[in-house]
Amino acid sequence: MASDILFVIALMMVVSLVWGTLAIPHLRKRLPKIYLITRSWWLMLATLCACYVIAKITNNQDVPSQAHPYQWLIVLFFILIGLRGSYEIKRLWCLRSKSILTHKLQALGLQPDSLPCVTVSINSTQNYTRLNFLDLLFSLVFVSLIISLIVLQQLTWQREQYGILLFVLFASQFNDIAQYLCGRLLGRKLFKRGLAPTISPNKSIEGAVFGSFFAAMLAALLGLYLTPFSWWVCLIAAYGLAASGIVGDLLESAFKRQHGVKDTGTMLAGHGGVLDRIDSLLIGVPLFTVFYWLLG
Repeated sequence: MASDILFVIALMMVVSLVWGTLAIPHLRKRLPKIYLITRSWWLMLATLCACYVIAKITNNQDVPSQAHPYQWLIVLFFILIGLRGSYEIKRLWCLRSKSILTHKLQALGLQPDSLPCVTVSINSTQNYTRLNFLDLLFSLVFVSLIISLIVLQQLTWQREQYGILLFVLFASQFNDIAQYLCGRLLGRKLFKRGLAPTISPNKSIEGAVFGSFFAAMLAALLGLYLTPFSWWVCLIAAYGLAASGIVGDLLESAFKRQHGVKDTGTMLAGHGGVLDRIDSLLIGVPLFTVFYWLLG
């Protein structure tokens, strides 16, 4: 069995075990947010992995273009993420829709009092905010991400280096998890000042520094297993994805703060919206795709 399929199976088993453990009543009561985060992560991961495994089914290996007739499923998955993310962006541009979202977040206890509340009546006409540089920048970066994911999938399939797509996706996701854990354990113990207090007050320097370091180490080891790269290329790529993940996270936080919302949606319990889940991919994936296309 191919190494990438083994990785997908092993990953699903680990995440399923963690989710099942957190579902134990007393643990779920003590760690409700962690349980919701794990559940949402499992659902998205299961969808991606299912699409990936089906896409790897071979049909006619004598004709390269027909060797994997179901790889369109991965493209469809990325397109659906793009459509959902575009809807979440558009909803924040529309004052009426943003008002509905804000009240929904407040009802769920997810909207801090420190953020400004949108007071447009739900029954009012659709009025849109005036777009500024940050709106246009974030939208451009998000569109670039979706295009890059599709291009990267096509390139890795053409070059028969399938594990590279998994390496890029999970190097970024490992960074999210590592930053969260390091931030919870070490946050504000070495540095009193936060990483970007005006943009994202809860993010600590410790979480960013130690989280990106541990994530890069883990992702580099994963890269040796999934990719044809040498160890130093894996390490540079992994650390680049981790560092750029921090920038993407802060960019999305600035976009949300400008619009006065804590999350871009409530679709993924514990995470928020789709944009909240993929913010660590915003910068790193397009850059990696360009370098892989030019140097591969």
